[in-house]
Amino acid sequence: MALKEKMKRFEVQDEGFVGVKKVKVESSEHLCSELCFPLLYKNDDYFKLAYKIYDEFLEKLNIQSKLTEKMVREVVAKHISLYNLPKLQLKAEIADFVVDNLLYYGVLSTIMRLAGSDLNDIIVNTKDYIDVIYAGQTIVTPFRFRSEEELRHIINRMLSESNRKIDEAHPIASSKLLDGSRIEVQIPPVAANVDRDGRAGSYVTIRKFREIPLLFETLVDSQMIDMKMAYFLVMAIKGKLNIVVSGGTSSGKTTFLNAITRFIDEGDQLLTIEDTKEMKPQLPCHSIRSFEARPANEEGAGAITIDMLLKTALRSSPRRIVVGECRGVEIVTMLNAMNTGHPGSMTTIHADDTKEAIVRIENMFLEARPSANMSFVRSQIVSAVDLVVQLVRFPDGRRRVVKISEPEKRMEEGGVISMLDLFEFNRTNASNNPMDSSGKFRAVSASSRAAAKMLQNGFVLDKRIFDNDFVITKDMLLEELKEFHPERMCGWRVNYMSEIIQNSYLDAKSIVDRWPNLQR
Repeated sequence: MALKEKMKRFEVQDEGFVGVKKVKVESSEHLCSELCFPLLYKNDDYFKLAYKIYDEFLEKLNIQSKLTEKMVREVVAKHISLYNLPKLQLKAEIADFVVDNLLYYGVLSTIMRLAGSDLNDIIVNTKDYIDVIYAGQTIVTPFRFRSEEELRHIINRMLSESNRKIDEAHPIASSKLLDGSRIEVQIPPVAANVDRDGRAGSYVTIRKFREIPLLFETLVDSQMIDMKMAYFLVMAIKGKLNIVVSGGTSSGKTTFLNAITRFIDEGDQLLTIEDTKEMKPQLPCHSIRSFEARPANEEGAGAITIDMLLKTALRSSPRRIVVGECRGVEIVTMLNAMNTGHPGSMTTIHADDTKEAIVRIENMFLEARPSANMSFVRSQIVSAVDLVVQLVRFPDGRRRVVKISEPEKRMEEGGVISMLDLFEFNRTNASNNPMDSSGKFRAVSASSRAAAKMLQNGFVLDKRIFDNDFVITKDMLLEELKEFHPERMCGWRVNYMSEIIQNSYLDAKSIVDRWPNLQR
């Protein structure tokens, strides 16, 4: 679907915070003040009628050439006209239903189309229960499949796009769709829940990725970070600090990592390594190389691990390395890379606090090297990691950077690496509303180690930002952003960059009005 067509379908109004975000879904027939669900999924009779029409259509369909959506829609419209349907809206929904089931991923394609760019995840828990994570909020939906067989048919269709298979002998599969979405599937006997018919049912999780990358400026606009944090992070990237981004599931680690890659120097060759490709670094095409791991085949052979890719990457002349997520033995190679000539490298870690992130790194290192001396492990970590950035997704769906810390070259009581907190976000809860994530950012301590490394690499940090009485001006941040116009991002120039910037952020004011550095 063209970008402008998508924009016409959704109008987002932000009333203070994400928890009260309203989404208007427009069509010629109706206007909703929330994410709308098709009539045929809210009414059992309509649902059965849609499948009846679909089954009859399949019986009469004479496939002599490759089907196209245009061809199917022309034929199905004539077929639907034979029924005296009570609503015009229902005719359009059944036409979409037939097309999605015949050519695409059935109800999952319907969800993707209706939810648009605010869709984060689709969670299928047997054929009868489908939830979505939409704009950071988990929503129970009426969407469902008619049978386990039809769900498995859609699963096989999705996996076939990557030449993957799933069966009882291999009941778990990871793959990705043609649009880059990540898919994780479990079927019985691993999937143990039963559906409403009393049969064991399959699970599917689809992680959708933004079609249009999130710009760093929008992190400030959405109050994910404040101006001082933003200035500090831009200087940290330019100053080639090694950064670990920490957070829980769906806290926005990969999206945040993409946004800050924009401030990497064009001459620094960036190499990204991931289990499943999710990153879209905001750099020119000639500056990026991406590696993707590969699972073992059905015989258990042919696996290419992140650690293997990381080792070959070190022989490929990268200046900076980004590992999408460190979760195992690759942490040893990653720390070695950070310590031996690849400053400005980054990775993500699953942890709930900056100090916990360091402990997590220690544990992964010891799992990979059980005989390693603990003092050596901690010295490796302290010398390699310059900053830990902690992200949190709050109950209202809003994501924030809640802490930026730097490891200190000293141990706390008990042998834990001491962390110096530079910035933090304090949640107020003044409204007594547990969903309210409002609060204040503040500087905690002045950096010594990070500032010294920036200076070593030719960048002077204005240390006034660590004074809470100092008010940073927008011009101060704009001065650092001016050399990083998004049009240099890989693939964006050919897609009419200025139009994308103007149309990608659906709020009352144009992002270009708020951020003149984006103008051309």
